[in-house]
Amino acid sequence: MKKLLSLILISGIAFGANAQDKKFQMGLVLGPTFNWTKIQTTKIERNGIGNGFTIGVGGNYMFNDNIGFASGIQFDLESFKINYGQNTNTNLDGVFYAYTDTDIQKYEANDDGISGSVKDFTDTTAFLLQTRKFRAKYVTIPLFLKFQTNMIGQFKYYGKFGLRTSILAGVRMDDTGYNADYDPADGSFTQISTSGRTQENMKPITLKKGLAQVRMGIGIYGGAEWNFTGSTFLYSEIGFNYGITPSLYQTSSHLVDKVESTTTPDTYEYSNLDIKNNPQHIIEIKFGLLF
Repeated sequence: MKKLLSLILISGIAFGANAQDKKFQMGLVLGPTFNWTKIQTTKIERNGIGNGFTIGVGGNYMFNDNIGFASGIQFDLESFKINYGQNTNTNLDGVFYAYTDTDIQKYEANDDGISGSVKDFTDTTAFLLQTRKFRAKYVTIPLFLKFQTNMIGQFKYYGKFGLRTSILAGVRMDDTGYNADYDPADGSFTQISTSGRTQENMKPITLKKGLAQVRMGIGIYGGAEWNFTGSTFLYSEIGFNYGITPSLYQTSSHLVDKVESTTTPDTYEYSNLDIKNNPQHIIEIKFGLLF
């Protein structure tokens, strides 16, 4: 986190090097975000509305008095919940993983598509997942065209349209569910407890961390700038970002989907959990200073 905040500061200094050009403005920005995942599969469901906080630097380069380019770099802290199991919904059932302490192990399906094993794992500790709270860190780069009015008194009003790209910088997961058993001999998972519990700060040991490495959305924003002294502006804006890429990995590298066989009663098939494309939409509220 310290390295990312340093990157934001260094970027701000770099932007500031051109601040003498009146076409250019730069400054600090912060504010809350609200997110929700658009679920497009019966394997998972959204659990409420997520939230977050963003802080960073932003800048404008105006081509003329009314049209310009807005960008910057932000550090986002976000959280949201997904249900993988539910007693009242049979579609949400049978999602397991094997783990050691807070490390979630990698699962590899066999070529037959109905069996597999946990890679390099001979223990039996496993978990039946019900609800997962993602706590993620992103570095976000907004790239927008800006359209603004001339000064109306001490204010000018604007709209922005463009692309918001976020790069995953880290993630931890708080999981609720039940103790389970993994059998290394046949690769099977079995629930062994009916008392629910929570596992905090879980993390996959694989390169795929459960969330997509890059998340993109098309954003539209509106706001106002107040020229309260000299060339300094205080501004606020609100925007909606329509997700166009998956927010979660479509095929998990560590979650195991246990499904009863349709051809052989009382037997089960195992595979990496496939949840298809589930983009995330974001509402962002920002407050900032421009110099």
